[in-house]
Amino acid sequence: MTSSSTMLHRIAVPFVILLLICTALVGGLMYWATPTIVIQNHSGVTVQVTALWGTSRKELPAISPGAKRTFKVAGESAIEFVATYPDGTQLSSPLMYFTTATIVTAIITDNMVKVTADF
Repeated sequence: MTSSSTMLHRIAVPFVILLLICTALVGGLMYWATPTIVIQNHSGVTVQVTALWGTSRKELPAISPGAKRTFKVAGESAIEFVATYPDGTQLSSPLMYFTTATIVTAIITDNMVKVTADF
């Protein structure tokens, strides 16, 4: 009985260790591959930005001049950014498609919202 128990232990321990390593790698890959959204305020005023994609919406805290905000989104879709300036003016970006491992960057200036994507 001891011999079979020892053999089972010799097989089970490396298997569990391998399973844990694989789980960590898959988790890390999933985090890295999740689309990232970056919003940079290059305007001279604090702005409010709303990100709209699919059926989702994210209202970001006020973004000061020179500041940036980053967040991650799940899946793939097209995203639009609406910047609201202190005087009430609103400017929208064109839609930008994102998918796995995409970094979408929205740059808010005094007169436009420019958006780019890097894969």
